[in-house]
Amino acid sequence: MTTSEPSTPAPRRLPDSWVQRIFATMQGHYGTRFLNMWKTGQVLPDGNDAGVVNAMHHWAEKLGGYADRGDVIKKVLDNLPVEPPSLPQFQELLRHAWFPPPVAGHLERKMTAEELERNKRNAAECMAKIKSMLKEKNANLLGKPHQ
Repeated sequence: MTTSEPSTPAPRRLPDSWVQRIFATMQGHYGTRFLNMWKTGQVLPDGNDAGVVNAMHHWAEKLGGYADRGDVIKKVLDNLPVEPPSLPQFQELLRHAWFPPPVAGHLERKMTAEELERNKRNAAECMAKIKSMLKEKNANLLGKPHQ
């Protein structure tokens, strides 16, 4: 009896054309600051830098989970930060674009006339206390008795 290894699905990769588009957009946005993050200076026979090619392959693997979410990638590329992101930073931008933080709902409640009046009285009392304390403090600083 022969046992075979269970087949595992190939890990998802972002299509190379998508990664090329990401890198082209980043290069267009940041200029050489982005590509210089990956360059090694080792030129491959096709004229590409080995470090940039390696980075693109690595990004394709790490961003594979977004292969069905081109809208999320586009949203990030349309709203890039000031500084060129590393891969982990780009992944964080993607997470925030995919799952934006929840917006707190605004609970609207109108105060009654009585509540408004009570708040006005409380505010006036507080202001009177503050004025009295300031007047007393100023009098003490000037050596005058409090009136």
